[in-house]
Amino acid sequence: MGSWTAPTCKCCVSQPVQPLVALELTEGFNMETKRWLMSRIQAEKIAGGAELMVHPGEDDDGNMVLVSASRHVLLKAAEMLGLYKLYKDGSMILFSYRDRRNFVNSDNIDEFLTLAERQFIILRTLENIKAADEKYIPGYPTKSLYPGEEIFNRLQKSKILQLFYPLHHEEMLRELKTHWYSHRKLTLQPIDSIYQYYGGSIAMYFSFLEFFTCSLAPMALFGTTVVALSMDTMDKCILFSVFNIIWSTVIMELWKRHSFVLSYTWGTLQMNSKFEDPRLGYKGLMGINPITHRHQPYYPAWKRKVKIWLVSIPILCLFLALSVWSTYFFFRLEAWVKGFYIENEDCWTCVLYIPSILHTLSITVMNAVNKMMAEMLTEWENHRLESSFQNHLTVKVLVFRFVNCFSALFYISFYLQDLELLRKKLASLLILTQIINQCTETLVPYFYKKISMKGTGLKNCTVENAPEIDKIKSQGQKATFPGMFDEYMELFVQFGYVSLFSCIYPLSAILIIVNNVTEIRTDALKLCHLFRKPFISPAANIGVWQTAFEMIGFLSVITNCLLISISPQVKEYCAENNVTSNSILIWAIGVEHVLLAVKITLAFVIPDIPQWVKLRIDRVEYQSLQALKHKLFEADEGFCRATEEKEKELMWSDSAENSVDVNDRS
Repeated sequence: MGSWTAPTCKCCVSQPVQPLVALELTEGFNMETKRWLMSRIQAEKIAGGAELMVHPGEDDDGNMVLVSASRHVLLKAAEMLGLYKLYKDGSMILFSYRDRRNFVNSDNIDEFLTLAERQFIILRTLENIKAADEKYIPGYPTKSLYPGEEIFNRLQKSKILQLFYPLHHEEMLRELKTHWYSHRKLTLQPIDSIYQYYGGSIAMYFSFLEFFTCSLAPMALFGTTVVALSMDTMDKCILFSVFNIIWSTVIMELWKRHSFVLSYTWGTLQMNSKFEDPRLGYKGLMGINPITHRHQPYYPAWKRKVKIWLVSIPILCLFLALSVWSTYFFFRLEAWVKGFYIENEDCWTCVLYIPSILHTLSITVMNAVNKMMAEMLTEWENHRLESSFQNHLTVKVLVFRFVNCFSALFYISFYLQDLELLRKKLASLLILTQIINQCTETLVPYFYKKISMKGTGLKNCTVENAPEIDKIKSQGQKATFPGMFDEYMELFVQFGYVSLFSCIYPLSAILIIVNNVTEIRTDALKLCHLFRKPFISPAANIGVWQTAFEMIGFLSVITNCLLISISPQVKEYCAENNVTSNSILIWAIGVEHVLLAVKITLAFVIPDIPQWVKLRIDRVEYQSLQALKHKLFEADEGFCRATEEKEKELMWSDSAENSVDVNDRS
């Protein structure tokens, strides 16, 4: 068995070395490729390497390579990536390697950089290894390389690098599990510990899940009170509608403030976005980037737009039409079942719920099929950047999911105007959807893990006395982490049910709280045990989902006002007082505009960034500006002094020449 390569600086020599990232080459790989890859990983940057520490794994002939990094390499990379860290004066500023001694805990790399940050640094460092003189991948003459091509990107595309994943830290993971889902507290989570271990995106999701669940408590209490007091339906609708509008606005504004505090504390708030490299699946003819002057693939933007407008959008419209048709079929089945129940008095009452159950199942299936189709279409569109890929995928799925989940509720509300049917449909959607989601999110990965372990024979690889290399291999056998897309989508649908229609079904908030308390545990459990540890980049907020939730909040104003206008009590009042339906509609639109104005006012009144965070950011910017001015002033002074000295030298040389000329003449 081999050993770790020595770090570039002797002061970073330590025993033992903690492996941070594992690479697994495909079966039947060429040993020349492994030796070349290890040499490029450990070589100095001046020679085109990464200056990382590398280990050959179980043996020199094995397909595994372990990677770690010394303290100074990690610190230099932290400066290159633009990480913000805690300075000695208590402010979060851009890390500087030269000024590292003035940063808190910079002498202890485990405290200064989180595990997620260290693994992310190694990921970016490995991705930045470029081909130099190689014309092809050593050991594979048919796999060509061009100057400046990213080696790891090429190895993954060529299927030579099979797996590439960060490694767990057993002690940290054990402590995290104890404080995360093994305690008795219902919702409170160790968010900072989650950030340190898993990174910003995952920590931000769990923080939002906790915040959203806790914010449902006032609505659940209000709904329980309304049901317990058996309030009049009209009064209940009006109170709940006004409460919904204020609630949906306030919690999203408060979440903005909370997310700003989190991102500032983590040092991700002020991180500037850099030029993104092309994503792994991006294909195109090779060319030179006019900004970075690197060799990169190029795909014409007009071709991508043609694919989007002539293929992706028509297919999305086809799925939307299919969703509307399934909703129409549900109502036809609902009418037929009602007629059958009336004709057969001895029939069970549960028969009336069969259409709702079938429709809920069809919604779940169509959501899954649409997501797979959206991923295929977005991949086929060939987006250059990962951010662009995620935005287009999110829009496709969001539009369909909104129509698929809410079209039946809108049809019942504003066309049939059957509030009793709406209440029954909303209850069935909430209960059945949550049961299905919990089962699919937990049981499917669990059985996948069991089957994969049985197929590979790694049954006992996770026990405490197992060899270290077997524990590392067992991590690679786990399923790939699918990301937080489905989790945010589930919260988006929940937020829509609560803000749009909870005035009809006041107990919806309680059902969602019960589901989310369980969701925290199941999500944490599958993240720690069922999936491979992911690489996570720093995140300042929840991204495009913030806009999606705010749009639902604006739509809730319109929905709640229209639900009040079609309530039976309002219709009865109109009949008794000879008020036409047009007048009621005009009044509803007027009230809706007033409430929208109130909502917008609340959004502006509540500042997005807390004052103390804003003051600290402004202070750091002021200090940076003053330091820049001081450097420019020193540079000007140095230039002036150098100019004066040069002039003096010229004057002395001129006078010396004149004296020499006089002596010669004499």
